Amino acid sequence: MNTIPNSAIVEFETYVLMTMKLRVKMSKEEAELEAKLSEQGLSVDDAQRVHDRVADFLGGEASFFQNTKKLLGADPAASSLEFSSVLWPGFEFKVITNGGGRLESARYWHRSRDVPIVKLPIGLPIWSMDVTEFNERFGPLNGGRKFPLFDELLPAYEEYQFEWGEENYGAGFCWGLFMVSAMSWD
Repeated sequence: MNTIPNSAIVEFETYVLMTMKLRVKMSKEEAELEAKLSEQGLSVDDAQRVHDRVADFLGGEASFFQNTKKLLGADPAASSLEFSSVLWPGFEFKVITNGGGRLESARYWHRSRDVPIVKLPIGLPIWSMDVTEFNERFGPLNGGRKFPLFDELLPAYEEYQFEWGEENYGAGFCWGLFMVSAMSWD
């Protein structure tokens, strides 16, 4: 599927991963972040430099799609963009626009549904599923907050509420990837 060089994907996905840094710290999953970077031979400081450079190149929301295509060497005339993830094998990243170039969605989707069956929707590994898969397993997910792609603190972050058994829970996702779930979500 990928016609995009893996090096370009890793550069973009390093940017994406570092936009998750605050949420990862809040979840006390720093070791997972460092391990994911280490797989690519990067330190947190290296990754921060990649993030800063890519963020400058991508610009704001109005230029995100066109500049992402440039960064990845994709067809400049394409109205969507899709590639297989390098950092998160089994996932695909898709950018969808409304045809006029306005961004509708930029997120990861799990190609398979191979997450082990669990009794509770807590304790799941970070980045183990996407929003759709989580909803199929534990939903229905109900309204919540959605932060814009270029939010200063939690870019591309979504929170949902749901009931499991008799209890209220919440789940958070960044760029469509599972980040955290907890009981009694407020």
